[in-house]
Amino acid sequence: MKERVSDPDSLKNPVADIIKKGSVITLITLISRPLGYIREAVQAYLFGATILVDAFVVAFNFPELIQTLFFSGATSAFLIPVCTKYIKDNDEFSQIYSIFINIALIVTLSVSVFLFLFSDFIINIIAPGFTGDVKKVTNKLFLIMIPVITLHAVLSVMKAFLNAKEHFAAPELSGIIWNITFILSGIFLNNKFGIYSLAIGVSVGSIFQLMLQYPYLRTYNIRYNINFNLKHPALSDVKRLFAGAFIATSIVPINSFIGRMIGSYLPHGEVASLAYAFRIFILPFSLFAVPVYTVIFSKISKLYHDQDLKGIFSHIDSTIVLLSITMIPSTIIVCTNGETIIRILYERGAFGIDETVMTNRALFGYGLGLVFYALSLSFVRIFNGLHDTKTPALVGLSTIFINAFLSYLLMQRLNNFGIAVSTSLCSLYNFSMLYIMLKKKIKYTLSAKAMREITKSVIIGVITVLIIFIINKITYGHMYIGFVINMAAVIIVFSICFKEYYIALIKRFAR
Repeated sequence: MKERVSDPDSLKNPVADIIKKGSVITLITLISRPLGYIREAVQAYLFGATILVDAFVVAFNFPELIQTLFFSGATSAFLIPVCTKYIKDNDEFSQIYSIFINIALIVTLSVSVFLFLFSDFIINIIAPGFTGDVKKVTNKLFLIMIPVITLHAVLSVMKAFLNAKEHFAAPELSGIIWNITFILSGIFLNNKFGIYSLAIGVSVGSIFQLMLQYPYLRTYNIRYNINFNLKHPALSDVKRLFAGAFIATSIVPINSFIGRMIGSYLPHGEVASLAYAFRIFILPFSLFAVPVYTVIFSKISKLYHDQDLKGIFSHIDSTIVLLSITMIPSTIIVCTNGETIIRILYERGAFGIDETVMTNRALFGYGLGLVFYALSLSFVRIFNGLHDTKTPALVGLSTIFINAFLSYLLMQRLNNFGIAVSTSLCSLYNFSMLYIMLKKKIKYTLSAKAMREITKSVIIGVITVLIIFIINKITYGHMYIGFVINMAAVIIVFSICFKEYYIALIKRFAR
């Protein structure tokens, strides 16, 4: 690949392209995310931030971690490019679909049996700080949710094959079905089963997710049959791609799991507060960062194949600029108005003012690293687009150890805030290392125009924080009025200063 310098004037087209394609994902997120918050609000209303919720969070996180590591995250990454080769032949397409469904069933059912037989031992590992009855409750919750591993693995295969056919609706709708089932289970089964009603909702909701995919699979002539041909050439391609896909998707869930495992030593409710805070933290990330890095991954891959280093530089510039002008205002809102947001979403029923304060501490810690969290995950995709999975894997592995050390160290004095801050510091470290290594790999440097836009966004951010400080002084004692004015101030200031970007986004949604 010939070395070329990024062209500042090429920034406009990549930005428009990313906005055009990414806005579809943002729109779907805007529709589906509120259900996730209703789910959390119902959970908070019924059980608050208590030791029972701590038990549920820990019990759910482990099977979720397994299916995320080995199936949900990695499956699409290695299956879509493989199955696309056979997309014109319905019989062959259905054959490899059946092979991977059967492999998923056999592997996950074997894992599930192992987890069932050794559940006591596993609970001792994942919740070392739990004792007595709490550990017994955690074990029962864990057993109820073990089927999720198999169900979500099969769902991931279905999703990959539907996406290869350029069908995205059913896989996205499956999350809505799951949330609705969880909510209804908590509301109607709570009196009879208590905290176990949530676990029932998790497993039954996963069954409904699979059922939703079936008519769409038939529409696209994707048929299941008993096929276990381990000599099929598609398996060779999967073996080549799996390691990189697995490593690329494992770091974030492992770090999250470690943080909550260490948090089991904290006072009751601290682990639950981390989960509630992270749910809020992840919204702006899902709205703005996920669409950006989803689009940029495919764009960088194509530009790398075309040997277009100039185009790669321009798209990396665009990525950093777009994340700066969306994540910085999001950080300001999360960190300056976190308590009000938590009150609106969660403070009712068993979730009182103490839980709000506790959750706000964690949210502030997470919010400090929102920009770097988005940048680090985007740079992982950039490296993958350059056909390099080794570099982000090595950096990510070092992040796991740093996160474990910092979480344990900071937790001693700062409780849940320490664990959340550890996540932010690790995101900063991860992005910094990837940025330095990218410069060494392809001689990448930020263009002058991109640097001006990023510097401008930081300065505007500082000015906005000062404006919010003044607003809070004026509206003291009127929290919700202040919140509305603060939100308006952030939106107005950034919209005026970066109007060309936001106008492009609004035009896309208006179509």
